[in-house]
Amino acid sequence: MISKLFSSLRKSNPVYLVLFLLLVLCATLPVYLYFYENTRLTDPLSDSEREWLAKLDRPIVLAVTPDTRPLEFVDAQGEYHGMVADYMHRVADDLNIEFKVVEPANMQELLRLAEQRKVDVIAAFAGNPANTDFMLFTNPYLELSTAILANRSEKEPLTLSVMSEKEMDLALPKGYDVLSYVEKFYPNLHVQTTYNYLAALLHVSFNEIDATIISLPQASYFIEDKGITNLRVAGYTDYRLYYRMGVRSDMPVFADILQKALDSITPVERERILKRWVHLQQDYLSALFSSRFIWYIVVSVASFTLLAFVAIIFWNRTLRQRVNERTRELKRELQDRTRFLAALDQAEDGIFILDTDGILEYVNASLLHLTQYTEEEMLGRHISMLRGKAHPQEFFEDLWRVLRSGGVWRGETVYVKKSGEEISAEVTATPVFDDTGKLINIVELIRDVTEQRKMEEHLKQSQKLEELGTLAGGIAHDFNNIIAAISGYAELALPAVEKGSRVQVNLERIQQVAERARAMVHQILVFSRRRKPEKVLVDVSAMAEEVLQLLRSSLPSTIAIKSELSDGCTVMADASQLHQVVMNLGTNAGYAMRTNGGMLTLRTRSTQLDVEKAKLTGLPSGKYISLTVEDTGEGISAQNVRRIFDPFFTTKPKGEGTGMGLSMVHGIVTSMRGHIAVESSEGMGTRFTILLPYSSGEQEGTSFNTAPITRGEGRIMLVDDEQDLVTVYSSALRDLGYEVETFDDPSKALDAFRNAPHQYDLLVTDQTMPKLTGDKLAAAVHVLRPDVPIILCSGYSDAIDSISEGEGGIRSVLLKPFELKELARTVQILLRRSS
Repeated sequence: MISKLFSSLRKSNPVYLVLFLLLVLCATLPVYLYFYENTRLTDPLSDSEREWLAKLDRPIVLAVTPDTRPLEFVDAQGEYHGMVADYMHRVADDLNIEFKVVEPANMQELLRLAEQRKVDVIAAFAGNPANTDFMLFTNPYLELSTAILANRSEKEPLTLSVMSEKEMDLALPKGYDVLSYVEKFYPNLHVQTTYNYLAALLHVSFNEIDATIISLPQASYFIEDKGITNLRVAGYTDYRLYYRMGVRSDMPVFADILQKALDSITPVERERILKRWVHLQQDYLSALFSSRFIWYIVVSVASFTLLAFVAIIFWNRTLRQRVNERTRELKRELQDRTRFLAALDQAEDGIFILDTDGILEYVNASLLHLTQYTEEEMLGRHISMLRGKAHPQEFFEDLWRVLRSGGVWRGETVYVKKSGEEISAEVTATPVFDDTGKLINIVELIRDVTEQRKMEEHLKQSQKLEELGTLAGGIAHDFNNIIAAISGYAELALPAVEKGSRVQVNLERIQQVAERARAMVHQILVFSRRRKPEKVLVDVSAMAEEVLQLLRSSLPSTIAIKSELSDGCTVMADASQLHQVVMNLGTNAGYAMRTNGGMLTLRTRSTQLDVEKAKLTGLPSGKYISLTVEDTGEGISAQNVRRIFDPFFTTKPKGEGTGMGLSMVHGIVTSMRGHIAVESSEGMGTRFTILLPYSSGEQEGTSFNTAPITRGEGRIMLVDDEQDLVTVYSSALRDLGYEVETFDDPSKALDAFRNAPHQYDLLVTDQTMPKLTGDKLAAAVHVLRPDVPIILCSGYSDAIDSISEGEGGIRSVLLKPFELKELARTVQILLRRSS
């Protein structure tokens, strides 16, 4: 039969003979090339290299370069895959070695591990070898050209020069070197930047942009993964990517072994690896210059083309309809996803999506703004990078239990910003299931409520202060009446005792104790903002010595106290407030030394602020009194020093501090036109320095009534619901010669005045009384007889601040407890003015 075939060919047209020979050549050429190019050296290694491999007692540590899919990657099952992985599997088989694959989080971590000798081999190194001295490198074994991908509707072959002449559009992702390459050599191209290569491919697929530049393995990976069917390779560029293997610099033998193993891989095997990862339809002319078997394939396929031509026509029509339908579906899906992602990014609340292992897969712009991280720093990381430490493990176990059961979890938790600052957040966590009912993702929506919680805490503290003020105001009136009675009885008794006697001394001490009690009530009222401070001349050194006596009895013996107090340190201030400032600073110093003990130093001195020093403090230049409270305790961190005067800020454990002490100290010092400064560092102690304006007692606008008290005459109506005060005040006035008619019921007093309005020369009345307050009694008396002077007394009342002398006949307001001398002097002055 064969002889007949050759005989017929010899008799036929020579053209057919040539065609037959070409067909035989095309059929045998791949077989010849296969055997020729697939023939490898039996053993490319030397004996010493084989001995080196035989001595290996551990696997070779192989590092996977991050974000290089599909060159190399580790899948969810921990398997090492990719084009580079195929090379490494081939090398491992040839050399009979084992690789231990590790996957660093980023390129910086990979290089750090390599420099620390914790990595033996980097399989896909694309950087400049000259910049890395701790690695040895093989020759490039993987060279990837970049192709021009266009829509199938673009039939013509493309080059960057042709596209530049036609001023076509090119989609390129931000941040890639190919973008700089195109802008430098082809400036006429209209480059439209995209978020990533997937977005660029989709734009080209929908024919919205003419083409994009990408390596074939990457293109194959994205296209197959996303099911894009209407792209083709329209041409190639001169831009190429080179990959080589990096080996520890202290393993030069292994570097040579790897180079020989790579050299032994035949072109056929390399082509096979490439085709495994590249499945794209390429432009015919471009493929002609890029594949060694293209002509054989063309000739082989040509014989089948005629037979399949008719079927292809009908099949192509059907395929075109399917492609168009699929394209419309992809466009709709892309539009829906674009709208969805835009809505998520524009949401005011933070949103992120986790997989079931807690790895962040999506974060919106609000979350990035809230946490101060970038998208690159968060994606692919575990959610624990954001979780605070405030909750126990049981809290998160309960959260996952609810989500796995299909429920929506709502609650409040703590997140941590990049700076380390904690934020409180309301969280709504929703599970996402696939069609089989398997949990695949968690969507969490978080709302920052940090400021809201702070305001709520501040409100609670303010309410506590308000309650304290209400309590202080409630007890102040009665307490001041008691103090007034005690002081009054002592003052009445003093003239009747022998001077220098023990009784006189005790009575004077009673008055001193009553004065301290009065100052304490005044301090409580000032603290709760129920009374304005009373500024008097205060000896700062004497006051500091008094505070030190109190501190000595309250501080532990492990804390020594030292004082350096100068004379002549006087200021105009509210004594109770200044006492409170020094006591607060001393108590805080004792708290800082509670564990290890130390030295508490209290120092006063006068100082002169020149213009330059005054500018630093914001005070006018002049003479000041310096008050320093210093300790050798644990100190304050630099971060907390900036906040110690903030209201409600405290470093003490919950329940041991309100955070109001230093804030109040700052407010008091500022109200005295002074300045407070703090110097501290952790473990080195703390020093508070207060500057207050010096005063010798002569203050503009201040005058003291020193008129002598003499006997007088006149009829006085005295009204007070406290019987002891009625007794004290009436006795004092009667001793001075006045006629006093007393009442403990304001209604009866008003009736008596109505019956005989001209019988009384002056009215002395308490403010807070049942049935009728003092100001209302004064107003009624003033209507009946406007010329009668009225003295209004009060231990405490909210209304007293709104009462001005001169209104409703009230000529003077006395705040209890006051000395009987002050009452007598006021009565004397008013009766003289009235007469």
